[in-house]
Amino acid sequence: MYGIGLPAVAAFRSPGLSRALQASATPVNLLHNSLSKRPFNLPGTVLGNQRRYAQGRYSRYDQQQHEQSYQDHRYEEEPQWEYRPDGPSGGRVLLLRPIVWTAIFTTSVYYLCTESFIKHREQLRQSSHYYFGRLGNFYGGSTDDSQIADIMRDPKVQSLVGWSHAVTGLGHAKTLSRIARLPDWIPLEVKRTVAAFADRWHTLSRGQRCVYTIAALNTVVLGMWQIPRLLPFMARTFLHDPRTGRSYTLLASSFSHREVWHFAFNTIGLVSFGSVVADAMGTEQFTAFYLSAGVISGLASHLLSPLRAALIIPSLGASGAVYAVVGASMMLNPDSKIALIFLPFVPISISHAFPALLAYDFLGAILGWQKFGHVAHLTGGLLGIAYVQWGMDQWTQLVRAIEAQRAKRLKQNSIER
Repeated sequence: MYGIGLPAVAAFRSPGLSRALQASATPVNLLHNSLSKRPFNLPGTVLGNQRRYAQGRYSRYDQQQHEQSYQDHRYEEEPQWEYRPDGPSGGRVLLLRPIVWTAIFTTSVYYLCTESFIKHREQLRQSSHYYFGRLGNFYGGSTDDSQIADIMRDPKVQSLVGWSHAVTGLGHAKTLSRIARLPDWIPLEVKRTVAAFADRWHTLSRGQRCVYTIAALNTVVLGMWQIPRLLPFMARTFLHDPRTGRSYTLLASSFSHREVWHFAFNTIGLVSFGSVVADAMGTEQFTAFYLSAGVISGLASHLLSPLRAALIIPSLGASGAVYAVVGASMMLNPDSKIALIFLPFVPISISHAFPALLAYDFLGAILGWQKFGHVAHLTGGLLGIAYVQWGMDQWTQLVRAIEAQRAKRLKQNSIER
């Protein structure tokens, strides 16, 4: 009787200990709960200070354990994304479909760019009377001049850029007017920074604007790759895998970079050589040339992938198109000097450096090196050389053919009326 009754009496006389035994049997929780329920009244004593220290210590321990268990549970629940090729081809490498898609895309983009070039040239011809009118009219001024003067006299524009700010044309003046009329809660310093970028943009040539626009698109795609939730979408859209059967990724992957160093090298090459080539070809022809080079270089790598079926890996990057731009630059300016990034103080002739680079890629394509897309590099470089040699003449003939077709159509319409 005594052996059974003493524990019950002890538990009854120590309510804190009783609640601790009911809560948990572990030593840590037993000590923590028994101390937190104040079984003894020990204010101002050494034992009371030790009790408060132990209580805070074990409270932090419990909190850390809870956070760690939450993180482990969350890590186990979150699915880890892993690339797996999927598509309508069922893992087979299709050859005819990407060839047909590339032919249709290249033909379409050249036709559309030629139409855009003709329309732009017609606009220049229609506005040419403005320049000749200024030669014989010293007092009148043109409509554009009066509109520019009205815009620049606006108090908001003057507070933004000053009284004597130079503009390159009506479009430049309208851009400054839009910036000046942004909401008042935007600080004036921010508006002036945007106006400075607008001034820089409007002083660029059309070729430079085209190149910087392509670089901006590459930057956006690079940023999208850094968002984990977008990885499945990015892999499906901006990664070309010959096993998926998707042909549009030949174009999308030419704007895609996942690593910063890959993006940096291609962007430096594009900006360094693309502006010269775009100014020589014209914006419309350069756009068609660049897009077609990116798609065709990717197609070449796609078609040769079945030769090493066990080593097929997805590809991305603008390297093929950039190689085409560098090859075209070499043909347009064979005596120009370039400097490599790791040898900036040693100028090298582009006529020597670029063929050596193509020889390296040829060796990599023959030996099957997988670090870079050597087949795409080699195809893009040779395409750029061939295009300047023969393709630019074909562009001129295409422009003339479309203009003749337009003139014939206009003549027929006038006769019918």
